[in-house]
Amino acid sequence: MLPRGSRRKKKKALPMKSVFLLVITAVLIISSGIWGDNGAKAEYVVPINQIPKLTKVGPIGEYGYPVWYKDSKGKRLELCVDATDRLCGFVAGEFAEGPLSVENGNFHEEAFYQLAGTEITMPSGGDAVATFALEAAWANEIVQDGDQIVFGRVRFRIDDLQIGKEYIISHPYGVDKITATPADPDETGANDPGEIRFVEDIGINGGFEGAKTSRIGTFLEWDTGAPPGYVGDPDIEHKIKNGYFNGTEEQNYFRIQGPGIGSDGTCGPDCIQTDLFSLMGKEATTAGVDVIRATYSQDIAGEGTIDVFASTEEDAQYTIDVTGDGMSAVTMKGTTGQYFGRIPFTGDIPAAVIVTNRSDNPISTKKMKPVDHIIGTAKYDTNSDNLYITASSSDQLNKPALTAEGFGEIPASGTLVINKPEKIPPFITITSAKGGKESLPVNVTADPAIANAGPAQTVKQGSAVTLDGSASTNAAAFKWEQVSGPAVSLSDAGAAMPTFTFPKQFIPVSFKLTVTDAKGQNSTNESIVTITPAPDKLTVQPVNFIPSSGTLNVSGTSDVFGPGVTITISKSNQPTPLGTAVVGPDGKWLFSKRGLSFAAGETLTIVSSSGGKLNNVAVTILNR
Repeated sequence: MLPRGSRRKKKKALPMKSVFLLVITAVLIISSGIWGDNGAKAEYVVPINQIPKLTKVGPIGEYGYPVWYKDSKGKRLELCVDATDRLCGFVAGEFAEGPLSVENGNFHEEAFYQLAGTEITMPSGGDAVATFALEAAWANEIVQDGDQIVFGRVRFRIDDLQIGKEYIISHPYGVDKITATPADPDETGANDPGEIRFVEDIGINGGFEGAKTSRIGTFLEWDTGAPPGYVGDPDIEHKIKNGYFNGTEEQNYFRIQGPGIGSDGTCGPDCIQTDLFSLMGKEATTAGVDVIRATYSQDIAGEGTIDVFASTEEDAQYTIDVTGDGMSAVTMKGTTGQYFGRIPFTGDIPAAVIVTNRSDNPISTKKMKPVDHIIGTAKYDTNSDNLYITASSSDQLNKPALTAEGFGEIPASGTLVINKPEKIPPFITITSAKGGKESLPVNVTADPAIANAGPAQTVKQGSAVTLDGSASTNAAAFKWEQVSGPAVSLSDAGAAMPTFTFPKQFIPVSFKLTVTDAKGQNSTNESIVTITPAPDKLTVQPVNFIPSSGTLNVSGTSDVFGPGVTITISKSNQPTPLGTAVVGPDGKWLFSKRGLSFAAGETLTIVSSSGGKLNNVAVTILNR
């Protein structure tokens, strides 16, 4: 019979199916040592990390516990909760009666994936009891959803020992060295000066994955003849297999060695052992199903899809369907435990999707409310001391509000910028008004300064010009340098936007901008901008030529005022200039020269040093 508990009073015989103590005792691990529940110093002779571990946790079942756990050898055991099943090992009066319901608070105080126990009657008349369990219980010993816990338990209670002496305990889950301490006076008989009270519960605070770190990593089985679908019969003590392999043999026994133990003739002096165990465990008959994610997308026309991700046991192929209100079922695609399906919808978002593992008997079903999917990034730039949070929702129709927890709402632009944030968390959680939630890792960067000298400009000669490096990023310092063209004087070469006066020359001027970040560490960047002058606009009055004196008179204007602007006059068919004129401060110029000759039809070409040009200017020959 299973040793579900071991609370006893003075030397009272141990009932093998008594109530399992619900006191969940945390185990403190210090270096290679552990502590028993009565303060006894204990030591792992076989380090816990060398003991095989559970490999998989099954989907969550209808009572909020994993449907199954898979051990190091691939065997899956389910939570045995049917009190009418004799092989689940429940004792009359010690289980929940009627339909099980977590919602109604009606569930067993404890249930087991595995419960193995054994007892030795010591030569002195005392008891030695061992329990090895993968147990489901309630964190606060109250049946309420959210308080479900699963942990691996190794427990010893050994009487009639010598106080302060060390005892070696070998068992299916390792070898422990434990020092005996004075016995509890309320539980001490004449032959009970010392005792070991040791409980190791691992996984209580680790979610359902926490049990995978316990020593209950390989499920025990009868060595032969186990009832079909079970690892043993709790009402029959039997030899087992799958105990820890110590290099020579599997430790399919419970053995105690140490001073004053005596001998039962099985393992030498001061050594007692048994290889008979009471064992309960039910092989999993269903795989179950978990809905990992159900997220919808919807465009502005109201057309949408729901993407559903589900998981189940990985060692077989399963038929898994997904559907929703008013939608046809879709068979999900997948293998090795991972499945995906997409279902379309129009208009209102379905209240729930239903995922069904049709390969299970009975079928396993899960519901989940679809929420929008959030896509985003979070970046902290150490140079600018800015935190950038970018996020968007897959719901384009409703455009739900998005909030960065601890920082505020994401603006319509999609990016929230926090300058000099007080905190830089490793993750930022984005929540949506439509239920979506995403945790974004914060990427820390040191973006270099990038120079941007602004666009090329075309300006009027003699005008004021502003260089513009304000579009540079992460720039803390600016340096402008002229690289070509007639020399000019900048108002402030260290400013983001210095000014200068463009010379009265038709020659481009180029500048190089170098920027440096706030730390001045290898974050410089160069950019070149060229300022091109526009040619001046020339006008000319009617040109007269007086043959008697050979005098040519030409006058006009330039919109680039002098001084510094020269006008050159040439016959259109001759490369050699006739002469030059200077543009005055009012923009006017005048050219007059004697001793020239012109034939009828000859024209002039007038060119400005500031780029303006007039071609084929007519010449009027006066008859005087």
